[in-house]
Amino acid sequence: MDTAFRYTVLPGDTLSLIAAGISKSAGVTYTAIEAMNPGISPTGLVIGMVLNIPAKGGSNTVLRYTVMAGDTYWQIAEQLSQCAGMTYQQIAAVNPGMNPNIISVGQVINIPATGSGGVPVSPPASGNGQIGFWRWTWSSSPKPPQNCNLGLAFSGWTDIATALQESGVIYGSVPAMKYITLGGGNSNGAFNASRLQNITNAIKAGKLASYTGIAYDIEEGSSGLASAFAQSFAAAKAKGLKVLVTVSHAEPYGIGDANTLMKSFFADSNIDFLSPQLYSTGNENKNDYSTCGGITWGMYANAKAKVIPSIINAGMYADAQAHFAQEKVTLGGFIQWSQS
Repeated sequence: MDTAFRYTVLPGDTLSLIAAGISKSAGVTYTAIEAMNPGISPTGLVIGMVLNIPAKGGSNTVLRYTVMAGDTYWQIAEQLSQCAGMTYQQIAAVNPGMNPNIISVGQVINIPATGSGGVPVSPPASGNGQIGFWRWTWSSSPKPPQNCNLGLAFSGWTDIATALQESGVIYGSVPAMKYITLGGGNSNGAFNASRLQNITNAIKAGKLASYTGIAYDIEEGSSGLASAFAQSFAAAKAKGLKVLVTVSHAEPYGIGDANTLMKSFFADSNIDFLSPQLYSTGNENKNDYSTCGGITWGMYANAKAKVIPSIINAGMYADAQAHFAQEKVTLGGFIQWSQS
């Protein structure tokens, strides 16, 4: 069962009360949450702040939620929308080793997506769903797109120690939901069995816990890693982390079995977002829809993950929407590469 979000235990909580409150609020709008918290602006959320969450269609508080890194009112509402019909048994099942009768104030627990008819929450007025930003670790004055709600700390390394060190330097300036990016388009970012295992070990050891998710930038590397990637994605989800996979155009250009790899990505329910890169140099003045192998854009329609392409700037998103619509692919947003 996928983790929808993580919840911080408050005084008086029991699993039954938490489950009941979450179920009642599934489908609440982000504007209703904002209205229940007067004096707190949408851009004024602070980690550790406790918010009042009303029931769907109601005006009374049914849940108290502690703000975590990357949260926005919309993000909180979207997470809750996945949890209709929540039971305390479902919460206990995704928190192995936890005694459901003994939970402690401040304890952070996984909340699963129930898959029982949650109501999708419309995104804010931008209408673009996920609006992401590649925050380069070497950029001195980055300018994220408006309404950015997903930030990727990008260093270009698969070496986990180096990626953590370089991403940590700019952590505070990574906007909204913070993802650490692992991989890139050169030898430093190439994947092999050893590097990928080190990443998976670091996830299991909790070394990436300060991030909302992991972005795997898969462009170059060894063949035969489909199973190892699947295990790494599963390890991330088990730790409550989101998983994003980005590739060079429709598939990795520097991996011998890229077709096999992409087909495994399309079928993997542990991947939350797929982000094909619609550029080569990052200096193009229009989206590049070229393909270099057997994967076509139409195949993205079968992906279990949301498709949010990486584009040079936000102004190119409308063209991407039109192109993918012809391929029967509905986009869920975009990630901007340009720093300005």
